[in-house]
Amino acid sequence: MIKIKNPFTMMGARHDYNCFGCSPFNEIGLQLEFWEDGNQLIAKWQPRKSLEGWINVVHGGIQAAVIDELAGWIVMVKIKTAGVTSALNVRYLKPVNISKGEVTVKGKLISEDKSLATIAVSLFDGEGTECANAKVINFCFPEIIAKTKYHYPGIQAFYEQ
Repeated sequence: MIKIKNPFTMMGARHDYNCFGCSPFNEIGLQLEFWEDGNQLIAKWQPRKSLEGWINVVHGGIQAAVIDELAGWIVMVKIKTAGVTSALNVRYLKPVNISKGEVTVKGKLISEDKSLATIAVSLFDGEGTECANAKVINFCFPEIIAKTKYHYPGIQAFYEQ
């Protein structure tokens, strides 16, 4: 597996980059990190008690946010541009118990059709049980627009030089 570098941490003052999903500077955020494994992107995440819905269960909206964030990084790393979520269809299969430890999220690009990317993502609890999966459709910007309007740094920024 190859660690994906988060180039947005270099965007000037820390307060300029406050993404709920991936900013290490957002104290209440998820602070996700990513790895590339062949055609997949993977995130590992330790859920906090403050993000539960039912007692000891990660809130479904938080699960959806983790899934959505991974899909966004797939667009940046695999399609080499930026995009926005157009559709997010999550199937919740089992509760994600916080006490089971670190959550693993895996996703891959399924297809690209003009400016739409279809991405499949699965979320696993600390015991390796698939607890949720999703089909995510992202609208992908042309790279020049991604760079000028959405701070996309270019694919090389995601890898150690």
